[in-house]
Amino acid sequence: MDTPKRYHPALVTLHWLIALFVFVELYIGYFYIRPILLSGGGGVRGTDPILKIHMAVGIAILVLLVVRFIIRLASRKPAPADAGLKALNILARVVHYALYFFVFAMTVVGLLFALQTSRFQVAFLGATAPAFGPGNVPPGGFPRPVGTPGAPFPGGGGAPGFGNRGNPGFRGGGGSIFFRLGFFLLPLHLYISIVLIALLTLHILAAFYHQFIRKDHLISRMWYGRA
Repeated sequence: MDTPKRYHPALVTLHWLIALFVFVELYIGYFYIRPILLSGGGGVRGTDPILKIHMAVGIAILVLLVVRFIIRLASRKPAPADAGLKALNILARVVHYALYFFVFAMTVVGLLFALQTSRFQVAFLGATAPAFGPGNVPPGGFPRPVGTPGAPFPGGGGAPGFGNRGNPGFRGGGGSIFFRLGFFLLPLHLYISIVLIALLTLHILAAFYHQFIRKDHLISRMWYGRA
């Protein structure tokens, strides 16, 4: 059986749809949610329409990733692209697998944070934001970034833009594992997105390298047409 020149049309559709959703998520995260968090004026609540979109698109990405993985296993694929150097071929494989991993990790971490802080329940299940306590949403949003960059989390640790119990902007206490989990997942979500941006940049540059320098029409492999 001949090796196809293009990926399965379903994989093509999922590839570009997931790419679009990832860029939407990064845009919302960096240009809407992150400025609110870093302003110290309070968190983003589960009733916020933009946050609802952010969570819904993130869940859609997670579902589409699973579907894409299944179709990829079941369908025939073109031969691996040759970048001309063994080191570049290895780097390409590493970047591809890293992209899959970090997109998956970012959506899972974001979903866990939304569930742990009740934002998911408030946004989609009709729940009322509970009174502030371990694992719940405080009146101004949870967690609330205040203080100077590098201030420690409650109970230890540290991450940019988040305050501690000694900071007047930090409301409440509670050292339970649920409380600390919220202050771990949100910065982790941010750091994963930074790594993801770097990987996406490498992926795009590699596509341009193949398309315009090697001129091997690599992008056509991930587009519609005869196999």
